[in-house]
Amino acid sequence: MTGDDTTLRSTRHSGVFGAQAAGPGILVAHAPAGAVTTDRCLVRVPFTVGRSSVCDFPFDDEKVSKRHFTLASTVAGFTIEDLNSTNGTFLNGARVIAARSCPDGAVIRLGKAVLVFHRDAAPMVTPPPLDRFGMAGSFHSGTIIQGLLEAARSSRHVLLTGPSGAGKELAASALCRMLSTTESPLPMLDYNAARFTSEDEATATLFGVAPRVFSNVDARPGLIEQARGGVLFLDEVHNLPVRVQRSLLRTIEGDCYSRIGESKRRSTEVTFVLASNEPPPGYGLAHDLLARLRVVTIPPLRERIADIPDIFMVALSRELERNGLGEEAVFRQLGADHFEAMCLDGFAATNVRGILDLVDRLVAKMVTGIPPKEAVAVVFQQRFGNGPVATRHATNKTSQPATPMGDVDTPAAGNGDVGSHYEVYRKQIEIAFEQCRGNLTATERMLRSSGIRCSRRWLGIYTKKWGLR
Repeated sequence: MTGDDTTLRSTRHSGVFGAQAAGPGILVAHAPAGAVTTDRCLVRVPFTVGRSSVCDFPFDDEKVSKRHFTLASTVAGFTIEDLNSTNGTFLNGARVIAARSCPDGAVIRLGKAVLVFHRDAAPMVTPPPLDRFGMAGSFHSGTIIQGLLEAARSSRHVLLTGPSGAGKELAASALCRMLSTTESPLPMLDYNAARFTSEDEATATLFGVAPRVFSNVDARPGLIEQARGGVLFLDEVHNLPVRVQRSLLRTIEGDCYSRIGESKRRSTEVTFVLASNEPPPGYGLAHDLLARLRVVTIPPLRERIADIPDIFMVALSRELERNGLGEEAVFRQLGADHFEAMCLDGFAATNVRGILDLVDRLVAKMVTGIPPKEAVAVVFQQRFGNGPVATRHATNKTSQPATPMGDVDTPAAGNGDVGSHYEVYRKQIEIAFEQCRGNLTATERMLRSSGIRCSRRWLGIYTKKWGLR
């Protein structure tokens, strides 16, 4: 998979498809080197994938049949059908026995490759620039970087939004580089607003204190003064009291501020980059402050599943190098089943932090002398359990549709969240629940017909937990 593909292409329907023509698409989250000529393809149904050159999306992989599977559209949406392939087609961890619904964001495994299907590939049309500013993931990074570049060229200060762990601090660092007029990025001072214990502490820390204002407190500069000439990154800014937010608004509007206890006006000369993990529309900010900011959203990993393998590999390479370990021996142990497991999990609760934790556990084992093969097996078993794609023999033709992790009436070990069977299949469950208009019995039947075994009782628990009605 390469990051220099600039368009969505179809080998049968030749030509370049711009954003205005974007429709359903296939993204190659992982494939053997040289197996494909492009990592993304616009789908024009009927659409066939296989080893034959006459297929719409040909794969040079001995584990892929000449005509492996096909995608078609119906009134209800898209369907996927295995074409009697030797090693099978797997949709969201379950083997495709008969034609079945192919939902948005579906993870498809064939041979040694892992694909992700999107009903609307428009967000993936924008390719990443040659300089990705340290951001991994070749499918969604282009859109994120474009938003940051536009923000850097505007005269407004910036608000980065997205869930915890999505990569807002990395985006802030990238923005520093974009704002720089030299090869060296602007200095960035970062501070987490959740650390403030009171309104007075927040005000003093941000704006500073003049001499002799408080007894036993020396004059000191605030964060704004310390960040002069660079970028002040305030994470979790929604934790600031409303009055402090409005003081910050006046500073942004007037481009000046005063220390507590002084009348002197000081020039800010700072670019404010604020971050919030609160949801829209207000992101937890005062509406007048929000109105003065340019918003750039960093999507959660569950919305950029196809980027997970690339983010994992970049993080793994960096950590191996930092510890003086070679890459080749580790990379040989990673197959389609490992990348499929990561894509299916989606790291919904932790986002990029979950990937970094997985990398840290893997490298830590090898640093202590455990061979790469054993380290990979142990770490992935611990993290993903006996999930629908835990072992490579799942591609054998005699494989049966995947079964849940653990008993069908009991979520996986732990807290029943990230690694549970229900979280793994959350997207399909939500779609079935909506189509069945909230009828849990009908939802259970629909899921079972597509190879996903779920208990009505736990469906009720999880749909309530997810806020579905």
